[in-house]
Amino acid sequence: MKNSLKYLLGVRIPHAIDAIRAPRNQVMRLFAFEGVLITLINNLVGSHNNLFASRLGAGDYELGLVTMLPQLVGMAILIPGGILTDRLRNKRDMVTSALLAVAAVYILIGFVPALGSSRLGAFLALLALSSAPMTIYNVSWQAYFSDVVHPNGRNSILAVRSGMSFLIGVTITLTGGALLSSAATNDEKIVLHQIFMWLAAALLLVQVYVLKKIPSKASDGTVKAKRLDLADLKKAFKDLIHNRKFIGFISVAIFFYMTWHIDWTLYYIGQTQYLGMNEAWLSYINIGNAIIQFLTMGIWSRINSKRGVRFAIIFGSLGLSLCPLAMIISTSINTGNAKLIFLIMNILFNFALATTSLNILQCLLQVIPEDNKTLNISVYTTLVMLSNGLMPFVGVSIYRILGADLGALHKVFAIIFVLRIMGTGLWALRWWKLRNEA
Repeated sequence: MKNSLKYLLGVRIPHAIDAIRAPRNQVMRLFAFEGVLITLINNLVGSHNNLFASRLGAGDYELGLVTMLPQLVGMAILIPGGILTDRLRNKRDMVTSALLAVAAVYILIGFVPALGSSRLGAFLALLALSSAPMTIYNVSWQAYFSDVVHPNGRNSILAVRSGMSFLIGVTITLTGGALLSSAATNDEKIVLHQIFMWLAAALLLVQVYVLKKIPSKASDGTVKAKRLDLADLKKAFKDLIHNRKFIGFISVAIFFYMTWHIDWTLYYIGQTQYLGMNEAWLSYINIGNAIIQFLTMGIWSRINSKRGVRFAIIFGSLGLSLCPLAMIISTSINTGNAKLIFLIMNILFNFALATTSLNILQCLLQVIPEDNKTLNISVYTTLVMLSNGLMPFVGVSIYRILGADLGALHKVFAIIFVLRIMGTGLWALRWWKLRNEA
């Protein structure tokens, strides 16, 4: 087993084993371990929020709030959090403080089943509250990562971090699902959810410890905290608007995300209502996507090293463009193997999905200035979250307008296919225009 794991990591992620062990690559080791920890935490909590809410008595409306409320809170905190982070001497302080706040809220969520008739309301409120520090963690981590890691080292560190996280994500998803399935009663399942919350809180403390071990720009005392000045903030927004490279990237990236997010609910409708997939089949889809990303991570990392991160994302977008065809073809086949055909096609078409996590962040970091870095990231992330909250609703609305039947599903996925091809063309055009830049 140990040799198999070594082979998988060593072959699929270039020089992963040797690179992690090398004394000079302490930062890579620490960021890889930190990535594994946040993956464990997100799978223990985020993957089971709907199930936890259902077992606390949530109906369809409350389940909608499980997704919507954290999104709203996250969007509200992004810009203020980005401004505050940029004013700190050491961005790591914001990263670790945010994680400690998330841990505190997760501990409280673990106790909500004891609140009787108020437990569902308390769960929704605390879950939304936890989104604020978790959102700040995400944006401040990106700024902190770019401070600590030289651009030449980002690709290899993100490849190792993402690859190990995919592998751990599959393992924890299978384990968590098996444990919940083995519980006989609803009360026993709720106890497991409580344990997951408290375990996630403990892992967050370990994550803070790991981050404290990573060297920081401000550790030598040469970097001073910035004073919060409204004139400086006004200038920061003005500079952002006039940053042509940032505006060019954000225009292409947000169009890409809009075409990606639009079918998230429609995909679930197609899988469950028209392909008849149950919980097991849905887990096969998620696991298959994680495995294909892990197996191809090394390929895309090497392509990034040779051709640059702006090049490989074209193929990530192209792969996502083909996914609507998988839904159209599989739901057009009147056979019992339709689910299996969809599973195979979906995995194959996600051959370059790893580039979305590996490349887009690096493309973003290429175009943001050092001053007010986190504010720029916050503006970008706010637009992505807005797309994530709005576009699935747009997709379902178009589906209903077209008749809410199989024919309507095929039509809307055909529209999405065309939009994603356009998005791929924009990534290709951006690469072509910037091909001579370092």
